[in-house]
Amino acid sequence: MVRAGNSPPAMAIVEHASHSECRMRSVSMFDINERLEFALSVHGAPRVALTGTIVSRKQNGARWAYLLALRTTPAQAEAIAAATEKARERSAEHTPAQDAPSGLVRAAIRIPVTFDVHYTLLGSTGRIARATNISVGGVLMNTRDELAVGASIEMQIPLDSDRVSAKGRIVAHQLQSPNYNVAFYDITDEARDTITRFIESHTKAA
Repeated sequence: MVRAGNSPPAMAIVEHASHSECRMRSVSMFDINERLEFALSVHGAPRVALTGTIVSRKQNGARWAYLLALRTTPAQAEAIAAATEKARERSAEHTPAQDAPSGLVRAAIRIPVTFDVHYTLLGSTGRIARATNISVGGVLMNTRDELAVGASIEMQIPLDSDRVSAKGRIVAHQLQSPNYNVAFYDITDEARDTITRFIESHTKAA
């Protein structure tokens, strides 16, 4: 999550971070030279609170890609390096690298599934959608409900004998299509581990 000034927090995904710069993507639009506050969080490494200034942005479909200039202390730079190394280790353990169409490397395997996901929009009653694939980063769900890109939903996801809860944001929707890409932005480490085990068990079974 990132925050610009007194604005409400928005979801963002950090693609790369070093002591001097950060690349991230978000469905929210920010201005050049705007200062963003965010935390770099990698499972197994301490969270690092950072502040950066946007030096460039580029739109890619419903998302924006940003380059931020960072000014870090030696302690922050060391923590960023440790978090980056931990992310590499986890990726090597659980995920073979795959080139994404954007040229980025996907951090998770996405497998086909077929099960119902119960979800709730803020202020609405519960609804049901059909999940058609899942990764530790999100799900692709199929519903005839009209959902806005950027909308936040709460989900209950059944995974064999387990059930995980997560908050997600609609990040993409193709016109005339019932498919919605949902990215997790509030999910516990335990839930991510459950999804990882589910994916690994079904990948081996395949």
